[in-house]
Amino acid sequence: MQLLLPGWRLQFGKWTDGTKTDRYAVIKPMAGLPIELVRRPQFSLILIAGLNDPATLPNEAAEAVIQAMLADTEDPMFMQPGEPVPWFTDDGRPVAEISIQTITD
Repeated sequence: MQLLLPGWRLQFGKWTDGTKTDRYAVIKPMAGLPIELVRRPQFSLILIAGLNDPATLPNEAAEAVIQAMLADTEDPMFMQPGEPVPWFTDDGRPVAEISIQTITD
């Protein structure tokens, strides 16, 4: 993820804010289906841009992540991204959020 999003601070579980000009990529697990032979865990990837970044930046980063997921066919895990959902933080930073469903065996 860090190679795909250089300059973004990677966090897992929850967003811990720091400098308002930093960019954050937050991976949050979401409730998945009950344990079966094939697992289907779900995640949310939240891309939070810096305060002075263009509003399009998180969506552009989301599209790069989606393209990388769709191009990667060698992993034993299948990833299905949802459509990026744009929104803004309370202080006006642009955000894009993607839901990601995975299938592993």
